[in-house]
Amino acid sequence: MLDIGVQTKGIIPEMDIDKGFGMISGAGFTRVDINIDAFLKNSDLYAGKVNKFFDASIEELTIYFKQYAKAMDKYGIRPSQMHAPYPVRVEGKDKQNDYMQGVVIPKSILIANMLGVPWVVIHPFKMQYPYNKDIERKMNITYFQILIPLLKKYNVGVCFENLYEGMGGRIVEGVCADPYDVVCYIDTLNEMAGQELFGLCLDTGHLQLVKRDPYEYIKVVGSRLKALHIHENDSFNDIHQMPYTFGDCSYDGQNWNSLFRGLKAIEYEGTLSYETFPCVNSFPRNMRGHVLNAIHEIGIYMKECIETEML
Repeated sequence: MLDIGVQTKGIIPEMDIDKGFGMISGAGFTRVDINIDAFLKNSDLYAGKVNKFFDASIEELTIYFKQYAKAMDKYGIRPSQMHAPYPVRVEGKDKQNDYMQGVVIPKSILIANMLGVPWVVIHPFKMQYPYNKDIERKMNITYFQILIPLLKKYNVGVCFENLYEGMGGRIVEGVCADPYDVVCYIDTLNEMAGQELFGLCLDTGHLQLVKRDPYEYIKVVGSRLKALHIHENDSFNDIHQMPYTFGDCSYDGQNWNSLFRGLKAIEYEGTLSYETFPCVNSFPRNMRGHVLNAIHEIGIYMKECIETEML
């Protein structure tokens, strides 16, 4: 049975933790993608600005995130995944990279363990354009291999995400945009670990930007697919809108039926998780609950399409 989830970004910690989870639950969601990347924003990291949130001790972080655990328990919500701060590596920012890789990511894994999160989504290093794909793969394998003992200790897995890049004013494929690269990364690391600690979080909006067909992509990665970021865009910008904003693929929009066929083919049993906070936050604040309701209704429709083969 598929669950339906939504990300916390744009809701928590922007509003009171209990009220935020209450709003998510009130819309019908039973699963969440916990965005701890909200505490260390990607725009700041690209600019070389690092705040002190992850300097907090484990004890301090435990006290803070116990509020999340308490609220989730109160409303019957469970986490399907967590999004770690990103980028983990920025070219030329060695001190920041060491902090991200040596402090922020390990503490993210510990927080995931506290909250019962099965998969932490971590963006792999983007290095193929300044260097090449071989160096990119080598550097990623080297770093993520280091995390294996920590993942085993805290019973947490890592999901890579299929990424895009902007080059010369154009959108191009980034790391893990090619499903065969994903298979190489995941199988290599899982063989090193001796167990299944690595998987894929498939981002549907990123597929759309680099013109990859969902079914063809999913067919290759198969059971390595562990999590989803469901949203769509105008095929030019990563704007994270709710599905069907740009049509039903007759003229424009994501090919959702292709996604459904892919998930059905591999018997995906995870969460349909919606990464749609820009959509939610584009509406007036007092409409957020209504927008979340609409996204959840789309989730119900998609779930029915997949489970009943209504394609």
